[in-house]
Amino acid sequence: MNGVKGLILKEIYLRRKTMLSGLSIFVLLFILAVSFCLSFDYGNMKNNENLNADSTIILAYAMAGVGIMLFSQNGETFVKDRKCKWNVFEYTLPLSPQKLAAVKMCLLLGSNLLGTAVSTALAAVIFNLAHHRFTLTAMANITVIALAAFALMTFMDFLLLKFQDPQKAALCFAGVVIALYILFMVWVWQRQAELEAFIDAVEASDTSESLDMVTIEEFIAPALEWRDRLFPFSILFFAAIAVIGYFLFLGQYKRREK
Repeated sequence: MNGVKGLILKEIYLRRKTMLSGLSIFVLLFILAVSFCLSFDYGNMKNNENLNADSTIILAYAMAGVGIMLFSQNGETFVKDRKCKWNVFEYTLPLSPQKLAAVKMCLLLGSNLLGTAVSTALAAVIFNLAHHRFTLTAMANITVIALAAFALMTFMDFLLLKFQDPQKAALCFAGVVIALYILFMVWVWQRQAELEAFIDAVEASDTSESLDMVTIEEFIAPALEWRDRLFPFSILFFAAIAVIGYFLFLGQYKRREK
């Protein structure tokens, strides 16, 4: 038990700068969002016809995404471990590969949940200043961001364990992210044909509804539908990613042990 406690303390100590960076991003984006809200209410943007306090909602979600990713990322630990050849000493610990993998996954999950909690609290304040209610919909959006960050950071940690080289892991990670972006753009391209037909139908009809607003809502409707359906089961998705990550980490620890 002392070995597990010491390993946890060591990981937290090495992550301190990364977590402080995540916290600083939270604070900076929060201050920026608050300043925008105050400017829209009392400052020089009060009578701006093109922008309003709703624009700060985007900052709230950006704060959540960037902050959670920085809280969760573990690259600094691997870099320092590599410099001092920690993987050589790791085998002398009275800990099984199962415990090593469990500690790594628990810390990753804990840092993600901590980042999610902080971002949720600050986002609720921003929503209030922007005269919006912080509803379950907003919570669902932040949960989706947290799930995506957790999945990406779990994959990144797996790559770091597999390659034992931050540069190779970063290149592979970037390749996967680019591939996901290409798939997203393909989906956008497929939706574009449907949207063009929809826009033609709206333009041909007499409607007082905003064309831009209708188009955006129609465009993201499938994603919103799946989000609302799956949000009640978000804890299961966190658990599933944690279990998959644990076995991926365990496989790498066992391979290195041989």
